[in-house]
Amino acid sequence: MVKLARCCAPVPGDEIVGFITKASGVSIHRVDCTNVDDLQRTQPERFLPVSWTPGAVTLFLVNIQVEALDRARLLSDITKMLSDSQVNILSASVTTTRDRVAISRFTFEMADATHLEDVLRAVRTVDGVYDVYRITNN
Repeated sequence: MVKLARCCAPVPGDEIVGFITKASGVSIHRVDCTNVDDLQRTQPERFLPVSWTPGAVTLFLVNIQVEALDRARLLSDITKMLSDSQVNILSASVTTTRDRVAISRFTFEMADATHLEDVLRAVRTVDGVYDVYRITNN
């Protein structure tokens, strides 16, 4: 059995490595995952080279964070841009700091990871947005 690691949420296009788990097959991690660093030091024999299957169509979850100056309709404008970029938003959360910086996190489905840079570029065009990036759990 093969599963994608939740700690780093790899998607096609990411450099990946496989780790043979004790009970649940092979776990696929991004090579820059902090868990990979720890495991390679202690259990290097359990790693194996893996690669993405070319042309396979699968939906992947992507998490991004958007940082912007807070203003009226900011969330609406960001979600419209994501929707216009053909991604299906599964969850969204927004917090605003005391200095009026809105930090928004979105989880959405994506079939083509190469499309992610286009999505991030589009969100950066929203008025007030000054940073957008993919986040992982580690």
